[in-house]
Amino acid sequence: MADDPTPEVFTGGCLCGQIRFETTGEPYDPHLCSCPHCTRLSGGPFMGWVGFHRTAFTWTGPGTPASFRSWPTLERWFCPMCGTPLGAAGDREDYLGICLSALDNCVEIIPSATASATRPPHGFRPSPLPNRRPDLPGPEGVPTSAVTGWVQVTGLSFRGCQGG
Repeated sequence: MADDPTPEVFTGGCLCGQIRFETTGEPYDPHLCSCPHCTRLSGGPFMGWVGFHRTAFTWTGPGTPASFRSWPTLERWFCPMCGTPLGAAGDREDYLGICLSALDNCVEIIPSATASATRPPHGFRPSPLPNRRPDLPGPEGVPTSAVTGWVQVTGLSFRGCQGG
């Protein structure tokens, strides 16, 4: 991606197709979050996120997402028709977070960290990221082989989106 002068385009949307979006640029901080907000929104033990620069993101329709504030300075977006969680942004932040599950094809975006987990979600143990591409960088200063997360349970690997 870095050698190509044309920015990569990522598209996504909700389950029913009423909300669509497009974003360009380098994905930032792909991670799994198991905070109380994300576990309730996802209906599972964690939610996958990836950041993109706010100025490179556009809602493309045909509908308009609904939103609510789950924190005084954080707005979360979802489809008002089917309820699909789409993303979130903090007030005055340069980056916004997109739910990995809302991307059309994110097989190259693999979570490399966990967030808001003082302990693993119930029933999960840390394990290596078995599907991590060795050519993608890990968190700063951490070799890719040492990156761990809550991604493998009973032999199933979290891939975040269709096509994985």
